[in-house]
Formats: sequence, structure tokens, C-alpha cells
Amino acid sequence: MTSIKYKVESGVQLLARLTKKPVIENFYCSLFQPGLKQDDVVEIVGEEISSSLLIDLIVEALLPSKINVEPIGVLVFNTIGKLNYEELIKTLKKRIGTLSASNIDCVEVNDALHRSLSNLFILDIYDTTQLYTTIHNLDNILTNHHNISLLIFDTLTAFYWSEQGHKITKMDLYIKNLLKMIQKVTKEHKVILIYTKPRHFNSNKDSGNPNDIQITEGINYKVQLLESNSSRLYNLIIRTNDLCYTKYINIEDNQINWL
Repeated sequence: MTSIKYKVESGVQLLARLTKKPVIENFYCSLFQPGLKQDDVVEIVGEEISSSLLIDLIVEALLPSKINVEPIGVLVFNTIGKLNYEELIKTLKKRIGTLSASNIDCVEVNDALHRSLSNLFILDIYDTTQLYTTIHNLDNILTNHHNISLLIFDTLTAFYWSEQGHKITKMDLYIKNLLKMIQKVTKEHKVILIYTKPRHFNSNKDSGNPNDIQITEGINYKVQLLESNSSRLYNLIIRTNDLCYTKYINIEDNQINWL
């Protein structure tokens, strides 16, 4: 007798599948080719300008440049307290002014700012227990806020050393296990997952050669942040399974300009 297998679906999985979410296509093409889509995983390596890059990503999600495109809800795990809220607000206001008519007044700017910030959720994480508890509660968070389609961990490595006992977990394995845990919870919710990590956080010795940058299994994009000879000019090396290319930016008044 042939056995018949049935897929059992939980109520939360059913709700996640039926809930309408913002459609993400070609997101943040300034950096990613052809742009991020739902379920993509991005690793950002390096401390230089990572905060400025994340702010630019968040603003792009909250203020889509295309007409009739729904804003993307953003959930940030702020584990090291580096996210600069003042710069985020400043960048949002500047972008609102750029996208709007030149005669927009302060009241309209503030209204647009409040609407944008209503789609931003920031969780300040202070220890390992809070991190894991919040990850396990992501189902409820994403179900209650169905517009959240971008999940950012800054950084995913904050509590590595506090978790190590007599037996040290390899750094790459630590990240791999954390990603599995997160994706097990988020897989039904179709979110983009972005996380940062320091350049030194690597089980293998870094040769310093951009051509030697390896992309980890399960990651769609790896972004390496490199400072050039100029104090305001940076190189961003992006690697996928099929491509390796470089983007250039400069930073003026903490604002990113793509070259």
C-alpha cells in the first residue's frame, strides 16, 4: 500500500501565508544587482560606515522612490547600540524633502516623517537571553506587524564571547547556527534578512585579498566594506554565487553618495 504524506500547517503558518505583505522586487539596486527580493540573506562585513549604510537601507525601505510602491516595514535588532537615531531622522527628513515638492512646509515634512517611522521597529538587545527570547517570539511580532519585510541584525555576533564555555564554538559555525534558528522562525513570513559582523569575526584567516572573499552557504550577498586612501571614499565589494563586483561611495555629513 502506498503511503500518503500530508503537510501539516500550523495556524501561524496559515496566517503568514494568507496575510498580504509588501511585494519586494529589485530593492536597493544602488548596491545589489539586480536588487534584493523576498527571502534574500545579506552579510555585511566590516565596521567602517556600516551604520551609515544601514541607515541608508532603512530610509530606502521606509521611503520607496517609486510611485505607488508600498513602504517596507523594518525591524532592527540593535545589539551593540551603534544605530544613530539622530542621523536616521536627519536622513529621513532630507530624503522626504528631496522626494516632495520644493514648497513643502515643516508640518508636511513632520507628518511624512511620522508616517514613515510608524513602519520602523527597533529592539534594543542587551544580553543573550533577550536575544534568543526575541528570536523565538519573532513569529508573533511578524504576524502582528505583517508589513515588516526587512529584518536587520546589527550585529549578529554581539554575544558570541559571553556564550562560550570550556568548548569554544567556531565563529563561522556560531553564525550558521544563529541563521538557522532565525530562518526557522521567519521562513513563512518572506522577509529579507540582513546582518552585520566585524571583519575579524571569521574562523579562517583573512588574506586581505578581495578575490579570496568567500560567500557562505545560504547567503545571497556578501558585502565587504573597505576604506580607500581617502578618508571619505569607500569601496564596497559585493559577492554572490555568480558575481563579484565593486561599488564606490563617499560620505559627506554622514550621508552616503553613490559614485
